[in-house]
Amino acid sequence: MRSAWLEKGKPGIVPRAQSPASQNRKDIQMDTAQQSMAPPMVSAQALRFGQPGLLLWDGASHDWPVGLCLVRGGEGCGKTSLLQALAGHLPLQGGRLVYPQQPDPSQRPALFWRDPRAELSNAERARPAQEWVQAQRQLHPAWSEAAWQAHADGLGLEPHLHKPLLALSTGSLRKLWMAAGWSSGVPLLLIDEPLAALDRGSMDHVQRTLAGLNRAGQQSGPVAGHGPRCVIVAHWDEMQGVAWDDVLDLPDQPPLR
Repeated sequence: MRSAWLEKGKPGIVPRAQSPASQNRKDIQMDTAQQSMAPPMVSAQALRFGQPGLLLWDGASHDWPVGLCLVRGGEGCGKTSLLQALAGHLPLQGGRLVYPQQPDPSQRPALFWRDPRAELSNAERARPAQEWVQAQRQLHPAWSEAAWQAHADGLGLEPHLHKPLLALSTGSLRKLWMAAGWSSGVPLLLIDEPLAALDRGSMDHVQRTLAGLNRAGQQSGPVAGHGPRCVIVAHWDEMQGVAWDDVLDLPDQPPLR
């Protein structure tokens, strides 16, 4: 009988050839493990910020990794204000934001942020939704048209794209902002209360999409190839069927220290 010798010198064991699917799973697991040990995408260091008359963070720090990150808390705890600060739309009173995976860690990466509560500008009010989408295609070099079509279909946006933005409901605008953000391919994506004012079918699509944006999903799903992304979502709970890579709980009574 012919024997085969392995590296450890054990006779009589013939190594089994790995299937491509098995090897692919191992590659994904290794990539995911490497990402889990990578520096954070965003590092908040001793931040101090707030709204007029209300201090929300008082010297607090937090790191956001590659993957899907939840900022959890109730009304008035500062979830939206944190996203505004991360986007550079709310001035810091102290501390700094650092981006360790950037060539220059002080330089904010390309991001997508749209405050769903903000008023449309005068220039936007009469602008057709499809024209706004075309501007996003040109603005974001990593834009995925396949992703846009999938999200426009999943959220039922197509019948509304000919309308001016002013004519879209609150829920339709929120869906438009999210679909564009997911399709943009930017490294840093900020989403505020993604389920608010949505119908049941759209809520299901949002939760499925978010579930595929965690660290493991980025390695194996349709967004693979975009490069690592940090998706920070502000919401009051964890949502059904969504596995988060990071959860930051904000106190009901700010500030966070």
